[in-house]
Amino acid sequence: MRIVHTSDWHLGKKLYRASRIDEQHLFLTWLSDYLITNKVDILLISGDVFDVPTPPNEALKHYFNFLKELTTKSHIQIFIIGGNHDSSHFLEAPSPFLKLSGIHVIGNLTEFIKGNIEPYLKEVTIAGETTTIVMLPYFRTHELYNLGKKWDIDPELGLLPVIEKCLSIMSDSASGKKILMAHHLFGSYEESGSEQGLSLSGIDSIPTAILEDFDYVALGHIHKAQTLRKETPIIHYSGSPMSFRFSETTTKTMSQIEISNGKLTNELIEIKQFDKLLRVNCNYQDLDIYKDEVISSWKDQSDIKVYLEMKVKTSEPIASLAEKLREEFSENGITLLSFQTIVIDNSEKEEEEHFLEKSLRTEELFDMYYKKKYPESEEVPRPLREDFYSLLESVRGDLDEA
Repeated sequence: MRIVHTSDWHLGKKLYRASRIDEQHLFLTWLSDYLITNKVDILLISGDVFDVPTPPNEALKHYFNFLKELTTKSHIQIFIIGGNHDSSHFLEAPSPFLKLSGIHVIGNLTEFIKGNIEPYLKEVTIAGETTTIVMLPYFRTHELYNLGKKWDIDPELGLLPVIEKCLSIMSDSASGKKILMAHHLFGSYEESGSEQGLSLSGIDSIPTAILEDFDYVALGHIHKAQTLRKETPIIHYSGSPMSFRFSETTTKTMSQIEISNGKLTNELIEIKQFDKLLRVNCNYQDLDIYKDEVISSWKDQSDIKVYLEMKVKTSEPIASLAEKLREEFSENGITLLSFQTIVIDNSEKEEEEHFLEKSLRTEELFDMYYKKKYPESEEVPRPLREDFYSLLESVRGDLDEA
């Protein structure tokens, strides 16, 4: 049995004033092709399908076209839970029709509060392997208080006992390998900076100790992909499929789960990127150097959109600088999306931070450094590149184990 875990698509989300619906459409097309080609049995989407409760029409069109094409061309089952950005009722509205195609959507805890837990669990058996998908959508404080009142849990004990009982009821009703989908803050996580804050009365983050009854926990909300626990239960934030701020620099991945011979494992699959976010921070006297570097490295890209954020420090305001730069970058297929001039006092003696393209991966920075160091060489020699990649992989492995 093969399962893919994703989350936080935020369809319809813009970067400043720029629509990214084209890139989001390309991502959905890529994902559909991947799922069909690799014969994936189950797709998990752990919340925040859309960026706003009432999504723009283009986002809705791409979402439903994705679901239709995927279920028409394969036998995949799709499980979707609501996130804090989604309207739970809006997300659930087409459920009667979606269920006919093996698409299961849960937006809130309304039915659970009524005592109906059946919609929140789905047992799936494929090739002799059985799993139960447990769907816990984004929940709000008032929903937990209603459950606590129903179960006679003393409010003085807080909300954690309510969450524990909720998970216990779900787990006790599940069979086979138990996979929990959830969209909230769990454990010690690292934010990317583009997430919206969540709050439960008295709880900053739900402890992962209450997840012991599950085999895999498919989390959403945090946009930086990260594994909180590598052993059973594997607890993983899949992260967002694209960067939503210029400060986000990590490679985007999704988690692929395999259940074979009663054993559950997972690996991370790199997501193809369809745009690039670049950052430049420099002094005015160095502006041409950085500008030329960006243009020479990223001009006229055919397969990705290139967006740029610039901050330039000057001793005095410069008229029409942003317009001139925006036009020059545009002529080379680069969108200068954000530009800021920072006027500083020359008498101030402070250390200035200069950087270019902090969103580049380490491998890309190595290539750029080599070409600057040896401009007569067209590319990095293969033996040197392989030695560097081997060293980098070793360092990353040590960090993962730390």
